Amino acid sequence: MNRLASSLKFGIPACAWNHSLGERPVTTAGTRDVAGNLDTPARAKKGMPLGGIGAGNFMFNLCGTFGPWNMKPGRYEERFLPQAAFHLYEKLSEGHPTLRTLATEDVLPAWQKLSPGQGSYHALFPRGWCIYEGFQCDVSLQFFSPIIKDNYCETSLPVAIFLFEVHNPTDQPADIAVMFTFPNAPYTGPHGLNFGAETASQEGEPSQDAEATTGMKKMLEQMYAELASQRGGLTNQAVHSGDRGFVVMSADDPQNPPETQHSQWCIGAAGSVSYNPAWDGAGDGSDIWQELIENGRLTNRTNSHTSGLPAGAIALNATLQPGERQLLPFVLSWYFPQVEFSSGTRWWRKYTEFYPPGQTQADSYQSVDIAREALQNYPQWLHAVESWTGAITTNPAYPDWLKQAALNELYYSTFGGSFWENGCITKAKKFGARAGQQLSFVMECQEYRYADTLDVRHHASRSNRDLWPRLERDILLAYADFIIDNKVGACPHDAGSPNGDPFFVYDAYAQWDPHGEPGNRYTHWSEFSPKFIQQSYAYWAKAGDDAFLRDVWPALVRSFEYQKSTDTDGDGITEMKSSEYRDNKFFNAVLWIGSLQMLEKIALHLGETAIAVAAQQEYTKARASAEQQFWNPDLGYYQFNAEKPDLMGDALIGQLYVDAFGLPPTLTPERITSHYRQVFRRLVAALLDTDGDGIGNVGVANVLRLDGSPAVGDSEFAHEFEVWTGVSYALAASLYHWGKQIGDGALQAEALLTGWGVYQTTWHDPTNAYWFSTPEAWRIDAPGVSRALMYQRPRAVWELLIAIHDPFVPHSKEN
Repeated sequence: MNRLASSLKFGIPACAWNHSLGERPVTTAGTRDVAGNLDTPARAKKGMPLGGIGAGNFMFNLCGTFGPWNMKPGRYEERFLPQAAFHLYEKLSEGHPTLRTLATEDVLPAWQKLSPGQGSYHALFPRGWCIYEGFQCDVSLQFFSPIIKDNYCETSLPVAIFLFEVHNPTDQPADIAVMFTFPNAPYTGPHGLNFGAETASQEGEPSQDAEATTGMKKMLEQMYAELASQRGGLTNQAVHSGDRGFVVMSADDPQNPPETQHSQWCIGAAGSVSYNPAWDGAGDGSDIWQELIENGRLTNRTNSHTSGLPAGAIALNATLQPGERQLLPFVLSWYFPQVEFSSGTRWWRKYTEFYPPGQTQADSYQSVDIAREALQNYPQWLHAVESWTGAITTNPAYPDWLKQAALNELYYSTFGGSFWENGCITKAKKFGARAGQQLSFVMECQEYRYADTLDVRHHASRSNRDLWPRLERDILLAYADFIIDNKVGACPHDAGSPNGDPFFVYDAYAQWDPHGEPGNRYTHWSEFSPKFIQQSYAYWAKAGDDAFLRDVWPALVRSFEYQKSTDTDGDGITEMKSSEYRDNKFFNAVLWIGSLQMLEKIALHLGETAIAVAAQQEYTKARASAEQQFWNPDLGYYQFNAEKPDLMGDALIGQLYVDAFGLPPTLTPERITSHYRQVFRRLVAALLDTDGDGIGNVGVANVLRLDGSPAVGDSEFAHEFEVWTGVSYALAASLYHWGKQIGDGALQAEALLTGWGVYQTTWHDPTNAYWFSTPEAWRIDAPGVSRALMYQRPRAVWELLIAIHDPFVPHSKEN
């Protein structure tokens, strides 16, 4: 450990992800998406996202700069603000002053930036740290937003806290100034994406039609354009009170849409504060640079009245005696209280419940109020963050890689195009309109522009149930409303799309389906109704919320009746496709069997005897059919369907929810054990081995033939060529649950090897550089070729964490 690291007061957990500051690989095109728009030169320049759930978010990345951005759902942007940075002034009593910008790229040309490698970057959601080199004093930074378990106020706030710690190890007094510069920035700007990129093609995959690819790229470009929003009439003002100073940067122009009119940015600090309300952000940065280097502090006056991009600056000064250490706190807040989707529907963001908008800009500066609260309360917020994450980071039951993966994959809870509302502005709610119900979502991903996709969230919902159960309750109640509204009682694919009217027009996926019923389209997949039943049961079993259960009951009954109607041959199992796979009837069967167990328990709890009896009858029929049709005694596993002996990695996902809540197995226990062992041997261990230990370590293959080749023809979109990341984490959880249940340590070890494969491919391998960008899938033979970067499902790693031990429940109370 070097001198600087050993002197730090910040306790960076050993399990935190770490990377050399500013050293990022240059990735090559490896996308399989039709448009290829996220495979850009800046793809590896990611880092810890800041801002609360649904607040509008950005990353403070591993180069020390601000970006990428996701200020509104559906508008992901790889833009970086060159005016936004931290700067360190240092002068020892016997030396000359030096000034460096604490970033390695993407800053204004007049600023002397750090070189790549002059420091380190650490991340463990929702906290991050930077350790800087090249100074005579020891300089480090901790940054975070107050994302707190079971908290629905601070977790929603548009705020980020930056805590600089400076330690003087020399024998001379040191004058220090840390300056924070930030522009009166656009709300949306150039997205910086790669709509013109070529799409990678792999041998054996269906070729993409060039005309269709071009059309998709143009359509996505138009979708991004629809969600753009101008911001003009920019003015900056200083607000100074005692030892706290703020620069608030506002927008007031009749041409601004409601989404940006009277919006605000604010930077603030507490201590020996100096500031410049407005310097020329459209220039090269020399004006603000010279002001600090010449004076050692800012002048408390504006030096630019005419800039097209006024930028603010605020600085904290300290004189450190030899051996002295000081903490210098900064805050960034923003106030964009409305979200508008392509339909024109506008919503209040969740945080307006606590910081309601004024009638005019002059009424109040809410961003300053938020910043002021942050400077006052950040010690308590930080303690709360350390408390809930510490239940994981200090628990020896988990390997360090799993602690890191479980926490850092939560980046998607904020940066996944998150939305969280406090009321619809333009019209009355149609769905989810119960008193106190507040709707939220994350997007499936940026290419697949769907709100809280139901089948995908089935793998990932554990993180919501454990951390913010109200969010889980309210979205499931919205899905219940959709099911009641649907003419046949089908559960939709999603809650809508940002390019449509989410929570008013659901099932945006169905709009692509030419076979959908005009006027009442829905996606014809067999897994939605069972997954809705399982997710509803899981929330109720976790929360003990009988009011929720009574509310959702009519939708559960409709789901049961609809799913029964799709069994056209009377064997108790639907013939419909699932997850774009053809005829994967065994997958359907296990989901249905597991959901029937849960429906029966719910019905008995509510005194609905007739439904309980009907569910038991369907369960008996479906289980007998599954055992007869799919068990292959010669191969020792349950096969893809009655005709194909292919093996599917996700086939027992319906068993995972059963195991998690201690219900009886969906199928014969001895056969489940054999099936899991075969899945690991054939679909995990037999894949690409990147570390030379003879065991595949890239996750679980989706579906393979007996000879280990992709089961071509089982899917409609070449999914058989892929490893799915979230599916792999969920399988690892299933293996661990089952191994623990039957006392099989080898199966538990195989579970951890399966999960480690996904982790190391995502977070550890710099040739992939998928950190804070975990894709839905990568090629089984080429993990650098991926699909759907930044995806909803990989938070399934929480299922593996909880399978080992629930960090928030004593061992004696675990299921």
